[in-house]
Amino acid sequence: MKKIKHSKDMEYLVSLFFSMAAALFIGVLIMLANGRNPITGYSALVIGALGSKYSIATTLAKTVPLILTGLATAISFKTGIYNIGGEGQLYLGAFIAAYIGFTFTKLPGIIGILLAILASAVVGGFYAYIPALLKVYYKIDEVITTIMFNSIAILLTDYLVNYPFAADQGKMGGTNMIASVFKLTKLVKLSKLNTSIFFTAFIALVIYYMMQKTSIGYNFKMVGQNPYFANYGGVNAKKQMVLAMIISGALCGIAGAFEVLGVHYRFLQNISPGFAFDGMLVSLIVKNNPLGVIFMSIFFGVLKTGSISMEQATSIPSELVLVIQSIIILFIAGESGFKKIFKNLRKAGVDNHV
Repeated sequence: MKKIKHSKDMEYLVSLFFSMAAALFIGVLIMLANGRNPITGYSALVIGALGSKYSIATTLAKTVPLILTGLATAISFKTGIYNIGGEGQLYLGAFIAAYIGFTFTKLPGIIGILLAILASAVVGGFYAYIPALLKVYYKIDEVITTIMFNSIAILLTDYLVNYPFAADQGKMGGTNMIASVFKLTKLVKLSKLNTSIFFTAFIALVIYYMMQKTSIGYNFKMVGQNPYFANYGGVNAKKQMVLAMIISGALCGIAGAFEVLGVHYRFLQNISPGFAFDGMLVSLIVKNNPLGVIFMSIFFGVLKTGSISMEQATSIPSELVLVIQSIIILFIAGESGFKKIFKNLRKAGVDNHV
C-alpha cells in the first residue's frame, strides 16, 4: 500500500514539474514571438524576486496570504466541503482586527496582537460555519452560499469603512490607524515583510502535522473520499465537515488580520486583490497537499514579485506571469487526459513495433 502511495506521489510530482516546465517554455515562445529575449526576461524575473535582501523579503511577504488561504482551501476541499468564501472571511477578519487595533489601544502589545488574531480567526470561522450548517443539515450547496457570502461581507465592510467607522481625517475608504503596539515588526527595511511570516510558518507546521499525523486529518480525508464509509466506520461526517469549514474560515480570517497588523495598519475598502482566490488556485494545483501549498505559494510569490522587475527591465508585460499561471493550471487540470493520450500513444508505438 505504501509503495502504491509513494508511486502516486512521485507520479504527481513529475506531472507538476512537467506542467511548470511546459508553462515556462510557452512563456519563452511568447517572448520570442514578441521580439523579446527570454533569457533576459527570465533573468530579470529571478533577480527581481530573489536578487537582493529586499527582493526576497518582498517575495516572502506575498506568500503569507497565499499560504494561509491555500491551507484553508486544502482543509475544506480534502474534507469534501468546498469553501469558496475565503475572500469574505478574509475581509471580516481584517475588519475585526482593525477594530480591535484602534479601539483597545491601552492593551499591551503582545496581548493586543494575539487578541486581534484570535478575534479574526473566530469571526472568519463563524462566517464559514453558517454555510457549513446549511450544507450538512439542509443540503444547500455550499459553493453557492459561500460565493454569495463573499459579496455580503465585502459590501458590509465597504459600508462600515465609509460610514460608521470611516477615518476621522478624510474619507478614503479606510478606518483609523491601529495603535502602534498592534503593529507587527518589519523584518527588512522598506519592505512589507513582517513577523507575520513567523506566525504563518507556525500555523503551516500545525496544519501539516494535523493533516498528516493526527486522527483529525485522517478523519477529514476519510470523509472527503467517502462520507458514507466514514459514517459506517464511526466517524461523524457532518461534524467533520463543519469542523473543517470552521478551520478553513479561521485561516482566511487570520490572513486578513495579518494584512491589517503587518502591512496597512488599518482596514482598507479594497484590502485584498483576491488573495483567497489565488490561494485556492495554489491549493488546487498541488491537489490540496499542505506541504505543496507552501512551496507553490513561494513559486507564485516569485512570479508576482519578479514580474514587476521583468517589465521594468525588459518591457515584457507583467501579465505574462498570469499566462504562465494559467497554463500550469491548464496542464494540472488536464493531467488525467494527458496521461490517457500518452498511454494511447505509447500503446500505439508498441503495437507498431510489434
